[in-house]
Amino acid sequence: MTERIDDAEMQELLGAEEHKLEMLRELVDSACAEIEGGRLDRQEATVLAQRVRRQAQEIIPDLMDKFDLIYASRFERLIAQYIDERARKSESA
Repeated sequence: MTERIDDAEMQELLGAEEHKLEMLRELVDSACAEIEGGRLDRQEATVLAQRVRRQAQEIIPDLMDKFDLIYASRFERLIAQYIDERARKSESA
């Protein structure tokens, strides 16, 4: 027998999921801003990205394949753009 969820329960579930996604967005945006700030070296930025991934795994364990698909390349691009590029410029100066 299938149990039906009433509107109030559905709204509560949706609210909880929205809260999780908002936490994830804040976590990722904060890490991206830190990388874009250019004060980290590659190792620190990589550790930061790994820490965000671990925290995301606690928030959305069943969606990690999507997290990796979306954010792994984003973090790597930001590291290349804001950290590796700065390092190359300072070496050539």
